[in-house]
Amino acid sequence: MSVTELPDQAVPLEHQIAGHRHEKGNLYIGMLKHIDGYVMKPVQNNQRGKTEIGFYEQVFQSSHPTLSKLKCLVPHFFGLHQFVSDTAVHYYIKMEDIAAGMLKPCIADIKIGRQTWDPYSSPEKQFTENMKYSGTKQPLAFCIPGMSIYDVASDQVLKLDKHYGRSLNSDTVRDALQLYFNSTKIVEKRLIAEILRQLNTVRMWFEEQRHFLFYATSLLLVYDADLLKERSNVLNVRIRMIDFAHVYPAHNSRDSNYLEGLCKLIQIISSIQ
Repeated sequence: MSVTELPDQAVPLEHQIAGHRHEKGNLYIGMLKHIDGYVMKPVQNNQRGKTEIGFYEQVFQSSHPTLSKLKCLVPHFFGLHQFVSDTAVHYYIKMEDIAAGMLKPCIADIKIGRQTWDPYSSPEKQFTENMKYSGTKQPLAFCIPGMSIYDVASDQVLKLDKHYGRSLNSDTVRDALQLYFNSTKIVEKRLIAEILRQLNTVRMWFEEQRHFLFYATSLLLVYDADLLKERSNVLNVRIRMIDFAHVYPAHNSRDSNYLEGLCKLIQIISSIQ
């Protein structure tokens, strides 16, 4: 399928900040936004695609109390969308647009865990993954593949990609998070407090759950900077777990890999206040 051949009533997702996109000559299929408001994520034609679909179906069909809590921490799942092109059949996961309704969304993709390769990875894959984002991933167990920031002071949008993320280390990652929170000059304490509240909700779920081990999954942090600019009394902050192509049964064990990175992230954000 060419980059110009898209499903009806769908366009490339404007605020995608990491992963493969619809770009010049890019053969990979990026995230889409449907006219009805939901996001469409292409399903990989391999085991990873089956794993992600299976994860969403298990979570949203389950009545287990722990999985019911998880429904509030991941994008809402609306099923699958099928698109038939001239050459093949393509499937998309239909999910909630986390930035819906925001006038000036600030988005950060934060990948959680020191180990981002799954248990079935080859030694070569393990080595390659361990080398990526080593400045933050090794000491802190998380990394930042991308951010899109509406800077209130300059009225400009700053897009920072994986190259920026790979340049960070345990000393500079705090500065990156301050930049994301529009807090380089005046700390936005209410915003940071709400971010911490939602991150701690995720942490408490992980403290309890023994269903899954998550590898190479991210937390998507989104807030509307327009409300900061207008000094509104209302904040619009949403945090969701995303990317579930490498989720495995935990067999009643604790996901210490994820928890370590999440707790380090909470610790660093707490220091900004």
